[in-house]
Amino acid sequence: MNFGHKIGIFYGLFVIFMITLVTLCVKQKDISLVSNDYYKKEIAYQAEIEKQQNAAQLIQSVIVTYAGEKQQISVVFPEDQKDARGKVQFYRPSDAKKDFTIELVLQQNRTQEIPVNQLTKGLWVIKIEWENAGKAYLKEEKIVL
Repeated sequence: MNFGHKIGIFYGLFVIFMITLVTLCVKQKDISLVSNDYYKKEIAYQAEIEKQQNAAQLIQSVIVTYAGEKQQISVVFPEDQKDARGKVQFYRPSDAKKDFTIELVLQQNRTQEIPVNQLTKGLWVIKIEWENAGKAYLKEEKIVL
């Protein structure tokens, strides 16, 4: 087999590869943005950065853990954040229709336990947004169920 045949075979394989990629992209069913109002959220992004910086400056951080055997996510707040009020947002990057928000309601031990047995397996982004003593905070965690 001479050099010309090798170039022809390589070119043919490349064309088949490109056609396969285009076909896969066209067949993709749901191409959705993470948020429908992304422009409005982009404008308020500086406030979000400040909330994240406030959370990073805490002496003890908020701890988010996933217990697979209990099928729940635990959010534990430090002692100085026991009066926190806010919300917990669950984002599914691959499917915006599955996003939801719940109210942050801490128990006596500064913990909120969230059952996740009904959630789709895979990557979830959890955003905990709260206020305490007039200061706003934001913590973001990624969890794979």
